[in-house]
Amino acid sequence: MTGEADPARGRWGLLLTAAVAALIIALDQATKAAIFATIGPDADRTIIWVIPRVLRFLYVRNTGVAFGAFQGAGHILVLLALGVVLLLAVAFWRMIRESPWLSVALGLQFGGAIGNIIDRVRHGYVVDFIDVPNFPTFNVADSAITVGVILLGIYLLRLELATAPTTAPQGPIEAQQGRREGE
Repeated sequence: MTGEADPARGRWGLLLTAAVAALIIALDQATKAAIFATIGPDADRTIIWVIPRVLRFLYVRNTGVAFGAFQGAGHILVLLALGVVLLLAVAFWRMIRESPWLSVALGLQFGGAIGNIIDRVRHGYVVDFIDVPNFPTFNVADSAITVGVILLGIYLLRLELATAPTTAPQGPIEAQQGRREGE
C-alpha cells in the first residue's frame, strides 16, 4: 500500500472516486427533488409511511449540520464542508490511487458532502427526509458520508495493523526481566 502506484491503476482509483461521488450526488439530488415535489412545503401530503411506525419520509429543513447541530450557520457550513472535502482530497491523494476501498470511501464522503453543499447553496438549508424513531432525520448524502467514514476508519485500521511491528513493544518491566535473565 506504499510506494509509487502504477499510473494506469492510479487513474482507475481517481475515476472510481469520481464515479462514486457522482452517483451519490445524483441519487441524493434525485431523492430530494422527489421528496420536495411529493411532501415538500407546497405539496398536498406531509408524510409518507414506508414501514408503519418504523420508517417514514418527512420533509425537514436542516439549517445545521449532522443531527441538527449548529442551526442557522449556513454560509460558514458551506465553507467548512468545502474545506473538509479539500483536506481529504489532499491528505489521501496518493492513497486513492492505490486502494479501491479508499476510493469508494472517499467517493461516498465527497458525494455526500457535495450533495449537501448543493442544497445549502440552492435552498439555504439541507433537505432531510428519512425519519426513524429515536434518531435525527437524515438523507442519502448523510448516509453516504457515514458509510464513507466507517469504510475510511476500517481502511486506516487495516493499514495500521498491516504496518505494525509483529512483536509487541517491550515495556520497562519486560526489558528489566530480559536483562536479568541475560546476566
